[in-house]
Amino acid sequence: MSSDRLMNLAAGARAAIADPARMTLAGSDANPRFELFHAASSLCSQKVRTVLFEKQLPYRSNDMMILSSMGPDGVVPAEHYHAPYVRLRLIAGQEISRELVSGYSGRTSVESEGFDPCVVPLLVDYEAGRVIADSRRICCYLDAVSRDPVQLLPEDDDARSQVMHQVRIVDRIPNGTLLYGFHPDADLRPEALKTVMASVYEHKIAALEAMIDANADDAELVAAYRAKIAKERGGMSVRHDAAFQRAARDHVAGLLKDLDRALGSSSPYLKGESFSLGDVLWGVNLVRLAYLGLASMWEDLPNVARYVDALLKRPSLRKEAVQATMDSMPPSRYFDVVAGTAEVAPA
Repeated sequence: MSSDRLMNLAAGARAAIADPARMTLAGSDANPRFELFHAASSLCSQKVRTVLFEKQLPYRSNDMMILSSMGPDGVVPAEHYHAPYVRLRLIAGQEISRELVSGYSGRTSVESEGFDPCVVPLLVDYEAGRVIADSRRICCYLDAVSRDPVQLLPEDDDARSQVMHQVRIVDRIPNGTLLYGFHPDADLRPEALKTVMASVYEHKIAALEAMIDANADDAELVAAYRAKIAKERGGMSVRHDAAFQRAARDHVAGLLKDLDRALGSSSPYLKGESFSLGDVLWGVNLVRLAYLGLASMWEDLPNVARYVDALLKRPSLRKEAVQATMDSMPPSRYFDVVAGTAEVAPA
């Protein structure tokens, strides 16, 4: 696709962002090759921004509001529900060749769940004339585009396979369940977050139904919004499901035990001294677990505890996971797990 065509489409998507202050340039290039649609609080967005930081790649940043809300005049749709953004994302979906998402598992992996047309992040590459969706694909793409100053996926086939094994594990963690769900035994999320999550699905569905009404003559958009509604209704049906919530947390606990065994007893990262894409994804996810009050899950896992300490010394993760979480999410009193490497907001 031509650069001019992409620029017009991106400009349309950008128009949904209500506050111009959330449209910025990251880096010193006034006309960067890349443009990123993302959200500061979005776990998948944090992964991509961490890779961009590590690669020192400049980009146009569009920080979108991704929760719908109720205003005095009715529902206020999330900015990434607006038609121009969804159309741009559907272009990226053509490359992936997956069916639209049709249900809810708590996971966000396109590989296992299908293509969600109404989420972030989304990367535009003006030089290549491409739009790329799915955080895992975007991260791998950026590593292939630029090998300097750090290479996150090794050239060696065996080493690369080991890193991608960890990438796939993290990609399928049920983060949606952990963030949106009400655990029956120990729901340690900040009270302000729980208040938002009590009605988040209702607001999402109302906003999506409004978008269907506004775009009733566009069959592709209507199909996209209906697919998203099916996913959100699924999430709504299990947010108070005790067995579902326990199973998700038990699954993560098992993955952390596996990670503890996979890590060396002294090396800082998954591949020894070399920081990899597996470390990016695990780092972002471990920060999120700490924010949700779940750092206790690795109290008896010494290798994971040491790994967290090493990851939190990484400037990219401090900025794009730790600081971004503090800036965009309600304060969490459990977030002091990172107090040694970054200033933590008070509870």
